[in-house]
Amino acid sequence: MDTRLAELLYEGALALQQGDKARARELLLQVVEADERIEEAWLWLSGAVDDPEDQRTALENVLALNPQNAHARYGLAVLDGKDNG
Repeated sequence: MDTRLAELLYEGALALQQGDKARARELLLQVVEADERIEEAWLWLSGAVDDPEDQRTALENVLALNPQNAHARYGLAVLDGKDNG
């Protein structure tokens, strides 16, 4: 990952942690549009979008890149109503 994308990813994740979903979404979309193979960007993006179908798409993209990603599997379970707590 090049430095510019790494910075966008970092800033996007930070914005999301600070509660600025709009800014996070803007930054993270730039990352995945530049390189759709960045698993972490899709994972963070799943938390930056409000629509459940957009969340699902982002999480499915994570799993397409890494089928073992526990965070994405958990996120999909929550979306499917299978989270038991």
